[in-house]
Amino acid sequence: MSGSILREILVAKRRRVAAGEFTAESARAHLGSATASPGKAPDGARFATSLSSFFSKQILRSSLPRFLSEIKHRSPSAGLILHDAPSRIEAIARAYRRGGASALSVVIEQDFFGGDPSWLPRAKAASGLPVLMKDFVVDEIQLDFAAFLAADAVLLIAAALEDPALRHLHAAALERGLAVLVEAHDEVEVKRALDAGAEIVGVNSRDLKTFEVDLPGMARLGALLPASVTRVAESGIRSRGDVEALAAAGYGAFLVGEALLKAPDPAAMLRTLRGENPTEVKICGITREEDVDACLEQGVDWIGLVFAARSPRRLTPEKGRSLRMRAKGEAAARAASGAAKGVVAVFAENREDEMREVVELVRPDAVQMPSPPSSLLRNPQGLSVWHTIRVGSDDLSTVRERQGDALHFDTSVAGASGGTGRAFDWSLMDGIDRSRPVVLAGGLKPENVAFAVRKVRPDIVDVASGVEVAPGIKDPAKIAAFVREVRRA
Repeated sequence: MSGSILREILVAKRRRVAAGEFTAESARAHLGSATASPGKAPDGARFATSLSSFFSKQILRSSLPRFLSEIKHRSPSAGLILHDAPSRIEAIARAYRRGGASALSVVIEQDFFGGDPSWLPRAKAASGLPVLMKDFVVDEIQLDFAAFLAADAVLLIAAALEDPALRHLHAAALERGLAVLVEAHDEVEVKRALDAGAEIVGVNSRDLKTFEVDLPGMARLGALLPASVTRVAESGIRSRGDVEALAAAGYGAFLVGEALLKAPDPAAMLRTLRGENPTEVKICGITREEDVDACLEQGVDWIGLVFAARSPRRLTPEKGRSLRMRAKGEAAARAASGAAKGVVAVFAENREDEMREVVELVRPDAVQMPSPPSSLLRNPQGLSVWHTIRVGSDDLSTVRERQGDALHFDTSVAGASGGTGRAFDWSLMDGIDRSRPVVLAGGLKPENVAFAVRKVRPDIVDVASGVEVAPGIKDPAKIAAFVREVRRA
């Protein structure tokens, strides 16, 4: 943003401060039904640790770059970024968690960025990640407001504050348990940030007059920071190459919003920026709530619920509905933060009335089966249909003619509807039509899935028995190993 726009923003912010918009009562109104606890002490230490070395119940990813993934509606320089932002906060926050974000940045500034303070507790409750309140802080009362919203960190912009105010607000934030990200644009501001005691410095490479992004300049400024300071690269990061270049210059954390929010799939884009394989993971044959939670902890994309007539993992529609609610992060049934991208109802040899009952009660995002009936292919609910191809008995030369939104390839075993643990010859997939997403199943396990991903290059890998100790009973360690191998592939 230009200097004149910054001045306008600061005038508007001081006007809101003077109008009493940052009181505890105002924060309480913004909390609404969010499950973040009002008045709970901020966990600034957790935020700071998340950007320096990321250890969690998820995959151990300390060797990978950390991402402070941002939720932002619009900006003076980029215009509209996130369409329908108010209705998408939870979905974006959960996608960031699945993609491996270390923490979230939520832009709440209302006049110029179209933000809303209520988005912060909503994003935190949905993701379970530490959250930065990104606003133009000019008064100490905004720090109390941040703490009441359950923020863990605040942004202080060196260009917006004189040295005494920068030092005072930095110290006051720390006293409240908030971590502080101090943003600097040039050598002078980097020095001012360090003089104020900053331990986390975000270097913004965007020129305030031309809006151009100077990544080499960001690398040069980063070199001015001591090793004890966490370096966060901001603005203009759009590719894995950008991340690698800045990582080589000493940056270990990256604030990215626009590139993720404009991507068709923010989780996949985040995985790519992190240097991970974006292939999605489906864990099928879930029968227990604790196994749903284990999947969510690992960032699994798809949860498979089996209703096939002869499967040992078969669920009742009522149980399927309960598990679907847990997998989708609905408050009434949620135990773990985060949510799957989607839930798949798996059928084989079911009557159409049985399938209709499941679809109506469970409300899955997709259905998977061999030879789906026309009633599902023309479904009014907007379901995605995954057409199962049984390799070994179906004619692969006719795959292009099969109807469905995705093609699901599994091993054909007489008398079994899936989950047999048997792989097929993956070289048979070499000439398969790729105009629709390809889902690979059949005998996958942590020991072979990386090779399968490199060989077949599927959009989604699907596993059931390969992560079990018994049919329908999953092993959290095997789930973690399976996801880890997919990401490394």
